[in-house]
Amino acid sequence: MKTPRLIIREMTVDDLDALYGIYDENVTRYVEGLYEDRKEEEEFTSAYIKNMYCFYGYGIWILQLPDGTVIGRAGISNRNIDGHMELELGYILGSRYQKKGYGLEAVRAITDYAFNELDADAVNCFIKKENLPSVRLAAKSGYSYCGTADCDGVEYIRYVKRKIKE
Repeated sequence: MKTPRLIIREMTVDDLDALYGIYDENVTRYVEGLYEDRKEEEEFTSAYIKNMYCFYGYGIWILQLPDGTVIGRAGISNRNIDGHMELELGYILGSRYQKKGYGLEAVRAITDYAFNELDADAVNCFIKKENLPSVRLAAKSGYSYCGTADCDGVEYIRYVKRKIKE
């Protein structure tokens, strides 16, 4: 998938060096970091590629500039919400690439993909309440506040965007 400034593509194990450079303490304040043990992360990533991309045809993708620079990850995951599976949008950007519009560009493209290619009726975002930049990005991308949700013992703010029926 391409946007005016980004290439959004499947992740490979070869992307791990770049990802380790992106996951600094500014990023991991709000999201789980990578495994400290590189071998564990390689195994996890290989299994993820096989199970998500091959089975579902979507997942968390790499955000890359046209020059090949990896600046983050964003994509769609499955989340069990009240006993049924729903789509969840997730995104992270390296600190150097925040506040430049890349997140908005990626979120809009991935949300459009979910609605147009996956025929989803809704896409959810679960954001830690203290993560104000992500709250602002979700709202700016057309997601609406939908209350709070407890996911695996962590309280999140839930935003949702519903497909407009024609």
